[in-house]
Amino acid sequence: MPGSVRLALALLAGPALLAGPALLAGCSNDWRTDMWYQPSLRPQQAPRPEPERSVALGASPRYESRDDTEQLANPVAPTPESLSRGKAIFVARCAPCHGVEGRGGGPVSKFFPEAPDLAYVKVRERSDGFIWGTVSYGGKAMPPGGEGLAPRDRWDVVNWVREIQRVSPVVTVPPPQPGGTP
Repeated sequence: MPGSVRLALALLAGPALLAGPALLAGCSNDWRTDMWYQPSLRPQQAPRPEPERSVALGASPRYESRDDTEQLANPVAPTPESLSRGKAIFVARCAPCHGVEGRGGGPVSKFFPEAPDLAYVKVRERSDGFIWGTVSYGGKAMPPGGEGLAPRDRWDVVNWVREIQRVSPVVTVPPPQPGGTP
């Protein structure tokens, strides 16, 4: 190759080699149009904040814990249909801890703290609203059980708990022993 051609190629290739990386560095991926690379929200993020004091259409009152439900009155009468439904839900969801009869000692009690006997005086003294809140939001060692249950279903469970208490003898809780458990 003659010298003048080499010189011309060197003069043209030099700026191209320097300009190429500079041009490529200016490109970014924000021009992509496929759905894989799109901004999205995580499942626990709301698309935008709710306005203060707003209530969604068809929403029921919102409670933070079972203590907020203490004053609720049971709107479901303890009819045979309600008791039958409450028993079915109790056996499916509550019996693993509380036992089928509601006396505690269910099969899960072998691995976790034993669930209380529903005939205990302290449980009997609780309001229907508190029991509904406990079913919905859980208790000290009890997980929340309201997911997948309509409010009516939870009231049916309350009616069944009251039926267990009606047919069971009253159980008094022994006073705690000083220095720990007996």
